[in-house]
Amino acid sequence: MSLETYLEELTQEDIPLKYGEFLELSSLDSDDMELIQEVWPQLSPERRLDLVSRLVETSEENIDMDFTPIFKLALKDEAEFVRCKAVSGLWECEDRPLITTFIKLLEGDPSTEVRTAAAQALGKFAVLAEDGKLLSLDNGRIQGALLPLVKSEDLPLILRRRALESVGVFSSDEITQTIDWAYKHDDTEMQQSAIFAMGRNADFQWTEVIRAALDREEPAIRYEAALACGELGEEEMVPDLLPLLKDEDLQVRLSSINALGSIGGSLAKKALTACLKSDDDVVSQTAEEALESMESNDDPLNFKYHS
Repeated sequence: MSLETYLEELTQEDIPLKYGEFLELSSLDSDDMELIQEVWPQLSPERRLDLVSRLVETSEENIDMDFTPIFKLALKDEAEFVRCKAVSGLWECEDRPLITTFIKLLEGDPSTEVRTAAAQALGKFAVLAEDGKLLSLDNGRIQGALLPLVKSEDLPLILRRRALESVGVFSSDEITQTIDWAYKHDDTEMQQSAIFAMGRNADFQWTEVIRAALDREEPAIRYEAALACGELGEEEMVPDLLPLLKDEDLQVRLSSINALGSIGGSLAKKALTACLKSDDDVVSQTAEEALESMESNDDPLNFKYHS
C-alpha cells in the first residue's frame, strides 16, 4: 500500500487502525511529512489520539520502527491529550533540539498534563547531561527550567514532583538541598518524589535516609525506598531489603525483588531464589526475571558499549 492510499484510508474514521499498516508511517522523509501535514487537520482529535497512541505502542514493541517525525508534528496539535501522548512517544529520542522543544512546552503549554509530560521527558536529557554526553550549556538550561518549579507553591503538585524527579540526577549543593527540602515536605507524595530523586542522584549521602524510609508506614514510601536502594546498588543494603519481601503490599514486595536483582551478590541471589517458590505467580515471575537480569550483569562476556 502506498502512503497516499494509506492516508486516504486514515481519513475514513469508520475503518479501524491496523498494526500491519503502520510500517507506511515509519521513517518518513520531509516529502512524506508534507502529505501527513495536509491530512492531519482532516482527522478528528479522537482519531489523532488513537493514531499517536498506537504508534507509541508500536515503537515500544518494535525498535526498528521510527515515528519520530509524526510525534514531533503531534506536539503542535490543538488537542492537549494528543500533545501529551506525543511527548511520551519521544521519551527515547535523544535529538538535542528536543531540549528546547520540551522546555518551551514546560514553560508555555496551557495544559498541566503536557507540562508534566515535558518535565518527565527532560529527565532523559538530564541523565545525558550529567553523564557529560551533552554540551555544558544544556546542563544549565535543563536545570534552569526544572529546578525553579519544585518549590513553586502556585504550581500543581504533580508538575513540581516530576520536575524534582528529573532534575534530581544532577550533582550540586543546590540539588542536594532541594531533595532534602522535598523529603521534609508535609506532603507524602512530595516525599515519594524526593526518595525517587535520591535514587537517581545515586549519592551515598542518601543511604541512611533511604534505609530509614524502608520502615516508613506508607507503602508508597517503602516502594520508592526499595527502588532507590536498587539505584544505589550497594550490597550492604541487601539485608535491609529482605524484610520487604514479606511486605503486606504486593508492589512493595515487587520493588524489593527488582532492587535485589539490580544490586546482585550472593545474599540477594539466595533471597530471590527463595522467591521462586512463592505461591504468587507475579512474585515468582518477577523473581525469575530479576535473577536473569542479575546473571546477565554478572556475565563477563556480556559486554556493553559506552559511547
